Amino acid sequence: MGALAAMGTSSPSDACTPNIPVRGDYLAAVPRTVPLDGVVVAGVRCDVDCPEGTPVLVVKDNGTGEVVAGTQELVADLPAAGPESSLVFRPAAPLADGHTYSVTLEGQDPSDTREAKVTASADVDLAVGAHAMAASVNLEESWYDTASCCEITPSVCGPEQLCVGKEVERYVVFRLRNSEAALEGAGQYVQTVTFLSADGAELDKQAAWGGGEFVKHTYMDAAPEYCYQVTYKSLIDGATIEKERTCVPHGDAGATGVFPTDMEVFGPQIGKCSSPPEGFEDVWSAARKESATETGEARETCSVSAGGGASSGWALSAIGLALALAGRVGRRRERR
Repeated sequence: MGALAAMGTSSPSDACTPNIPVRGDYLAAVPRTVPLDGVVVAGVRCDVDCPEGTPVLVVKDNGTGEVVAGTQELVADLPAAGPESSLVFRPAAPLADGHTYSVTLEGQDPSDTREAKVTASADVDLAVGAHAMAASVNLEESWYDTASCCEITPSVCGPEQLCVGKEVERYVVFRLRNSEAALEGAGQYVQTVTFLSADGAELDKQAAWGGGEFVKHTYMDAAPEYCYQVTYKSLIDGATIEKERTCVPHGDAGATGVFPTDMEVFGPQIGKCSSPPEGFEDVWSAARKESATETGEARETCSVSAGGGASSGWALSAIGLALALAGRVGRRRERR
């Protein structure tokens, strides 16, 4: 289950770590192994200062120093993914077994070249349809009502904020990813997952390639089981492999719905606020009293007037703001 207590507070590392975007195109993901007659697939991103046109992959044999001849195209059957594009490089001739190849982008500054390395192997397992995907059923939660925020005593990295609501909404997030056995060959396929209801109706369809956290679907109401079907389309020759429908039980993941916020967890956190979040004055006062009693401090802890809350001028952390907005969205989230 998502830990709102942890997520509601911005961490000191957030305040201390600058978020400097990479300028221009850069490689985001490249499978490390490719079959001899396979293709080189690369995810390319651009966040700022993006050049016009499609990035061009350059594949070079590290042993001979020769640039590999071939053609390039965008990966078909994949939806547009914001700043990221997926490219396929098709070598004109089979790659050499055991050779390592560098993958870079054409036109990069030599002093700032980022490259990936792939190894050609005759032993790549392309039978991805034979390997089951790893599935997980977890409860996550967000604020159901509008969250109130407060400022915590500043740390060495600057001020922190905590956001809290009186109710949370719990829902199921069903995740699927490639098993370890399928990771090597998975980069040669576009994988389309169709999420299905218990009666077989299509709920959602998502396509991706490669490994890692693959796809997920949110269910606002718990079901006895969650079903899906996977289709693999080869990037080498366009052949498809369709797997049978698979269902995963809900098990002991827990109940969905709206629940009161656990103040045994949040009370001590609220007590760290320099002033109480709106609507939580009593909780804040009680937590401060308990803290003062435990530490032996003799101080006035409840001198604020009711209704004192977060200043509207505060700039909430990205996480705190997301949770505050999630409360508004939670009740209107489309049931899927």
